[in-house]
Parts: sequence; structure tokens; C-alpha cells
Amino acid sequence: MADPHTFSAILVQADRTDGAEARAALAADLADRFGGKLIGAAAAQPYIPVYAPFGESFIALQPEVLQTAREQGERDLSAAEARFRAGAGGHEATWRQSLTTDCAGFMADLTRGADLVVVGRPGASDKDTALGLYASDLVMTAGRPVLVTPPGVTRLSAARMVMGWKDTREARRAALDALPFFKRAEEVFIVTAGADADETGAAEVAAWLTGHGVTARAVNEKSTEANVADTILAVAARVNADLVVAGAFGHSRMREWAFGGVTRALLTRAPCAVLFSH
Repeated sequence: MADPHTFSAILVQADRTDGAEARAALAADLADRFGGKLIGAAAAQPYIPVYAPFGESFIALQPEVLQTAREQGERDLSAAEARFRAGAGGHEATWRQSLTTDCAGFMADLTRGADLVVVGRPGASDKDTALGLYASDLVMTAGRPVLVTPPGVTRLSAARMVMGWKDTREARRAALDALPFFKRAEEVFIVTAGADADETGAAEVAAWLTGHGVTARAVNEKSTEANVADTILAVAARVNADLVVAGAFGHSRMREWAFGGVTRALLTRAPCAVLFSH
């Protein structure tokens, strides 16, 4: 019987940036620690310029244009795989790629065969417009926990963890999805913040985790609603945590502007890794 408290397959998004190597190294380390297989993936749907000559209502596509776009996509994918393999080191890994699907759609499809998805939050100079992916494109569609890693981070100790708690379906889902991490942590802090911080059941969550053998305690922090994300990150810094867990709140459109304020802030500026569930 499969162990529900582990990650048997970890899917990591690859691209052509230096950050992709760090991301693959982090995912490979997690695969080693959890005894899971590692899957690297990238998609490069070719950009095909189209035009309608002389104002006609048809679109002209020259065969050589299609071939050039495809060849460029293949080069991009080859570069992404090289970055992934370099970061993964000697870890045995599976590689998946697509030339017919956009990156977000391809990764979402592949989550059916994974327990955890690892994507990066690129730095200011670490963009890949051909193969890149907004983390927010996956958080709401994956149906799996999505680990968003900051630039350059190659390892996640997850010895001390913070969970931003609000008594919602998304947060309850996140607590369950993070259980493999929680069970291996030295200490977990269930943080509530805002005007009703002491009325959201954080102590019950800590007690539930204790029943799973986790050392956990509730931390109630008073703050304004506008400062909840800052409060969660401040607690993480205070206890030296390198992983924050949060439920993702937002709408069906997949860009940062569509998310609730706390989710958006954690997505865009958390200095540590964040595990999101929806």
C-alpha cells in the first residue's frame, strides 16, 4: 500500500535559465529524501508569425516559417533538458516535453502523474519568454500542491515551517497536502493573523498535527488585513523557517492580479519557498 505521507513522484518545470538548474537540484534533493521519482518537463509551443497579405481575409503560412519555428522550439527544449539534467546531477529522472502545448497547459496535464509540482519564481534577470511559466498559472489548475521556489535556492531543509492559517477549504486542503513535509519537520508554526486571529481554529489544527506525530503549535498574531502576508513572512523569518504553507485563494483567471491579497503577496515576494494548495 502506498504511503500517503510521502511524495512518490515530483514534477519540476524546466526552462533555459540558470534558475532552472537550482530548481532541479532542489527537486532532486526532495526526491532523494522522500524516495520519489523525479520528472522534468518543458513545453515550447512554437511562435508562428502569421499575416494576411494585401488585406485579404486569409492567413498565409509559409512551410519554411513553420519549419523554422519548430526547429527553434526543439533547440529551446534541448537547452531546457540540459539545464534540468545539470541541476539534477546523477539523480535518475524522466524527461517530458511538448512542441504542441503551452507550458502551463502541459504542466497541468502532467500533474495527474505527480504528488508535488515544483516551479520557480524567476529573478528580475532570469526570464525565459519561450519556455517560462507564471507560477500562478498552475496554482489554481494543478489539483496538486505547487511548491514555488525563490531564485537560486538549491535545497529546502523544511526543518522549521510556517503555515498561514485561515479557516477555509483551501487552508484545510493545504494542511493535508503538506503533511509529508510536516511529518519530517522539527517544528511547525500555525500562524493566524488579522482581527479574528484567535477565532480561526489554529489550536485545533496544531492538535490534529500532533496526532500525526508532528511538533506543532498555534501562533496568533494581531495585524490588519492588509498586513497578513507580511505578518506570516515575519514569523517565518523570526523562527528561521524556509518553507511557508498556504491555501491559494483567487479566481479562475491565472495571473497574480486575480488572486487574493495574501496569496498574491506570497506568490510575488516571499523570500522563502511557499507550498500552495487550492
